[in-house]
Amino acid sequence: MPLQLPTAIARYLDADRTADPALLAACFTPDAVVRDEGHNIHGIAAIQAWRLAARAQYQYTAEPLGSTQVGDSTRLLARVTGNFPGSPVDLLYVFGLRDDRIAALEIRPPVELEGRRALVTGGTQGVGAAVVAQLTQAGATVLTTARHRPATPPDVRFVTADVSTAEGCATVAAAVLEQLGGVDIVVHVVGGSSAPAGGFAMLGDEEWHQALNLNLLPAVRLDRALLPGMLAQRAGVIIHITSIQSQLPLPEATTAYAAAKAALSTYSKSLSKEVSPQGVRVVRVAPGWVETDAAVRLVENIARQNGSSVDTARRSLMDSLGGIPIGRPCKPKEVADLVGFLVSSRAASITGTEYVIDGGTVPTA
Repeated sequence: MPLQLPTAIARYLDADRTADPALLAACFTPDAVVRDEGHNIHGIAAIQAWRLAARAQYQYTAEPLGSTQVGDSTRLLARVTGNFPGSPVDLLYVFGLRDDRIAALEIRPPVELEGRRALVTGGTQGVGAAVVAQLTQAGATVLTTARHRPATPPDVRFVTADVSTAEGCATVAAAVLEQLGGVDIVVHVVGGSSAPAGGFAMLGDEEWHQALNLNLLPAVRLDRALLPGMLAQRAGVIIHITSIQSQLPLPEATTAYAAAKAALSTYSKSLSKEVSPQGVRVVRVAPGWVETDAAVRLVENIARQNGSSVDTARRSLMDSLGGIPIGRPCKPKEVADLVGFLVSSRAASITGTEYVIDGGTVPTA
């Protein structure tokens, strides 16, 4: 989907591609100021000279990746390829407009995720809410989704949808294009299990369908809808939140959930082999027991039912997992910190692998 940009910025990109000094001059106000590489360039004549000198020196091309509106400024993230060390690099163009012309332009490296557009599914509680906060603090523009709008909605863009259905995924994909104009980061957090205890005999077709519809198919459907745009810009990161249950299923209660997460992991690996050569990274994050608000409530209920202390109930739950060597569950923010690293440029060479964050629960050889 082509970027929808203000006319002055679209003209600037055309002028930059064609090296047309007259077209470049028409983009700026007479008193415009450009800041690039630590230098301020004042006025149209100086801006024309700066742009022509930069093109002659670096022989560069700039490919827009995405744009966001922040206050009165338009921020355009572009991949710049040319005759300079480290090429290609992502640079942020911060435009200030006046009277349909550019009055100010700053070109600089983005800070963390500045200029990136992100979708986080299941982002109103637990790990999802922590991921939303992490990406927002790092400068990304975030859209999140859940089945119900919370009483205190997150301070980000939000769409109400049930992503366990094809219709819900279509609603979210449409919202991404309408509100963000595309996407650079997708984090599939949504998942869970409501299957009854009792082992395989308690799992009818309905329970199996529910497990797949919540833990596998939302990622498949949303990837299918959003990946074409990411491939077109030859840039993007997809994070699938899997689970250590795919390696350590609990047969009494989590067989269907574990199998669905294992399917998600296998799908993710195959997808990474297909799309990584085209610039889109796919990475899995496999948490163990995460101490979300829901997990705390579960421990409190177990304590009440057994007439034990919360600490005893917590310890018994850890023991049922085979123990957690660090002596505690991980925190939602710890998972979010890992996701924040993996979607950043610091992890640019990481794709196709799975990162386990479980306090050592899964034994290794």
